Amino acid sequence: MGKMNKLRIKHERELRESEKCAFDHERELRTIFDNNERELRLQNEAAVEKARALQFQIYEQRLESMNEFREQLSKQAVTFLTVDRFEREHKDLTTRLETSITTLGEKLGVESGVTLQQRASHDAVSNLLNDTRLWVIAAVAVLGFLLSNGIIK
Repeated sequence: MGKMNKLRIKHERELRESEKCAFDHERELRTIFDNNERELRLQNEAAVEKARALQFQIYEQRLESMNEFREQLSKQAVTFLTVDRFEREHKDLTTRLETSITTLGEKLGVESGVTLQQRASHDAVSNLLNDTRLWVIAAVAVLGFLLSNGIIK
């Protein structure tokens, strides 16, 4: 029996040493796994931070271009002619034009009882007045353009 006990003890020692080697190997594997996991986590965090920085830069560029566009629109809006101002200016020009036409008609002697020669003269004057109206309308259009673009204030 003494030999059996020695063999049993020897076998038990071998098992314990084998178990210790297995535990050591498992500890090494866990250390390697933890290090790899930590490295992957750091790489992931770096990639996320890089993506956030890039996204932030893109948003900044978009906001900058939107602000430039808004500023351009604000500058442009100042040059527009308001409806109230247009109506006031148009009414004033219409009144002045009608007054000028009436005065010119009175000066030329346009009346209801006129001779044929006077009528021909009157038609020539009417054509001249129509041409004058076209020029006045063109002048009003140019004036409106100049006012709307801020060239004349």
